[in-house]
Amino acid sequence: MVLTSQVYKMQTESFKSVHFKFQGDALLMKNASDSTGNVIEFVTSPNNPDGLFKKLVLQGLSVNAIYDHAYYWPHFSAIPAQADGDVMIFIISKLTSHAGSRFG
Repeated sequence: MVLTSQVYKMQTESFKSVHFKFQGDALLMKNASDSTGNVIEFVTSPNNPDGLFKKLVLQGLSVNAIYDHAYYWPHFSAIPAQADGDVMIFIISKLTSHAGSRFG
């Protein structure tokens, strides 16, 4: 798994799976010449705290993306495009005040 943020490292390690290994920053992996195998990249968009929309860093058939749209709030934000990722996670804490509660 590669990320543009360290947020998911603890979550990745909690799976204790031989199938997944935290690899760090996606930008660093993009420039690595020895990057092989399947990759799961977490994309947080819009990002907190700056609110910028992020895009997938890595490309290719072996790259799978999970989009964290915790702050994707079309009623209050200018959303430039429809969210259409294969796997998307949304947060309900704004509605229910349960920080960390996610559904997807």
